Amino acid sequence: MSIRETTITVTVAGSAGAAVGSAVSGAPIHGKIIGFYVDYVTQPATADVTITAGTPAATLLTLTNANTDGWFYPRVLLQSTVGANLSAVYDQLAVNGYVTVAVAQGDAGSVVVTAQYEDD
Repeated sequence: MSIRETTITVTVAGSAGAAVGSAVSGAPIHGKIIGFYVDYVTQPATADVTITAGTPAATLLTLTNANTDGWFYPRVLLQSTVGANLSAVYDQLAVNGYVTVAVAQGDAGSVVVTAQYEDD
C-alpha cells in the first residue's frame, strides 16, 4: 500500500451566508481514508462542509458552522459479527468510489479539501 492525496476544490456561489457549492474528486478513491485537510479559503464561521463517498452516499466528515482550516481524522465505530457496536473500537473509513465535498451557508468563494488515503 502507498499513501496518496487528492485535492477537491469547491466553488461556492450565492449570497453571503447562504452560498452553496459542491465538487467531486477527479478520480475514485479505493482504500482507507487517513484524513482530510479543509482549507476554508474565504468562508465565514457559518459554513457547513460535508464530505461523502459512494452510492448510496456514506458521510465521511461533517463540519458545521466552522471556518478554521485544519486536518481532520474521522474514524468509524466497529461492530461485532452480530451487529453490536464494540466499545470504543474505531478504524479508518474504507472508501470505494468518488468523494463529494458539499458546502452550505457560505460566502461566494471556495473551499479546498485534500484527502489523504492509503490505496489498495
